[in-house]
Amino acid sequence: MKRVVIAAVLSLMMTASFGAAAAEGGSPSPELLQLEREVALKLAHARDEGYIEPSKLKTLSDAQAVDAAAEKALKDGEYERAENNFLRTKALLHNLGI
Repeated sequence: MKRVVIAAVLSLMMTASFGAAAAEGGSPSPELLQLEREVALKLAHARDEGYIEPSKLKTLSDAQAVDAAAEKALKDGEYERAENNFLRTKALLHNLGI
């Protein structure tokens, strides 16, 4: 039980220290980079599908625009905004069945 509590406290401390590092222009978290890779692969797959229905083309276009905003936020060091945009892109792709 003590080990679980200690692990939880250490985890919270590491998360808090990462938040401070990110605010100071630190590097993105491994989870964010993994999310970026996952979204990029799904977006490439969606492009390869060759949708012709206007509604699906609109959703794909929206996903690409949000992904571009996420990439810009990541480049600018705005990691929280980048994560939110990657998650929005992922949701749009989910709506396409990807």
